[in-house]
Amino acid sequence: MTYHRIFQVCVGLFVVLLTLGEPLGLSLTYKVRKGDSLWAIARLFQVSVKEIKRLNRLRSDRVYPGQVLRLGPRLKEIKVENGPYYFYKPRVAAQQSRKYIEPARFRPSQDYRNARALLRAFDADILSRRAKNQGRRLPLKGWTVVIDPGHGGIDPGAIVSNKDGKARSVYVVEDEYVYDIALRVYELLRLNGAEVGLTVISPNHLIRNNYRASVTFVNEQNEVYNDEKRNQSRSKSVRPGGRNLLQRVRIANRYFKRARKGKSLFISLHADNSPGRPKGPLAIYLNRRGRVDRRSRTFAQVMRKALHHPDIPALIRGRNLGVLRNNRAYAEILVEVHNMHDRGDAYRLRFHKNRQRCAERIVKGILNYANRR
Repeated sequence: MTYHRIFQVCVGLFVVLLTLGEPLGLSLTYKVRKGDSLWAIARLFQVSVKEIKRLNRLRSDRVYPGQVLRLGPRLKEIKVENGPYYFYKPRVAAQQSRKYIEPARFRPSQDYRNARALLRAFDADILSRRAKNQGRRLPLKGWTVVIDPGHGGIDPGAIVSNKDGKARSVYVVEDEYVYDIALRVYELLRLNGAEVGLTVISPNHLIRNNYRASVTFVNEQNEVYNDEKRNQSRSKSVRPGGRNLLQRVRIANRYFKRARKGKSLFISLHADNSPGRPKGPLAIYLNRRGRVDRRSRTFAQVMRKALHHPDIPALIRGRNLGVLRNNRAYAEILVEVHNMHDRGDAYRLRFHKNRQRCAERIVKGILNYANRR
């Protein structure tokens, strides 16, 4: 093995160890850097200038390097085995059955505010780490990527039975695990310089690490669309569900309005329960009644190669999916990260180290596609 290869392996191990540790603590503050403006900071964290001024008791729009700004309310971390959580923990420690549900405890408007506060804190933590490596190249700078975590809200997606290490039944809820992968992708993309949006957000948790095989994420129906106006209604029908899928495209297209030409991507993440196909990931491009979207297909081909593993081959397929139609992204795909019909695939999904590796492969696909442009 050459010294260059040894160096690459060591760097790779360092990155994995860095990203697979305990959940990172949240920072609700941002340290102003040279060239920053209050407007730019507000846009970066998707919060209003008015709100930043209120939180920091600012009388003008002027900020100066070294100034520390609060970006949201103080959050208390609740540490549990299938967490952490930030506002309350689930009523049970693991998913009880295919039919078990924990309804939302608050109105959509409150869940939206909580979710936005969490996302701002997450962003502040990511960007503070990115700022410490100012000399590091940002290969995705100038790119806008929208991540669509599949299902959520009143639609949990697939819920399958699995076994823990002692052959006891446990249950895996698709939307809970897909959202965790989405956040890991979000973090890696931000660290690489991309502007990133989410169509669906959670009001109670960020990245979650779980260690024991018997501990699974609970079907909490509290997720909301990343849209303030939509969440003003008290009806649970405004939450993500099978009847309002096009809302995901509308949210994504708002991000793409300010994206650079040719530098916008959309990726919807799922983990389906499909008896009719092999285990492993599947990259899906837009094929409308035989009319193939070439950019979508190219993106899917690049992603398939990144997701491919000799033991678990990745597949590619064209389909006419609602979240891919009328999407203003330069290229858009849907990725089934696992097929939960396969017991081994469902088992792998339950462990945070595997979800992290999955996120890294997805980001590798995005980086590879961006390098082609």
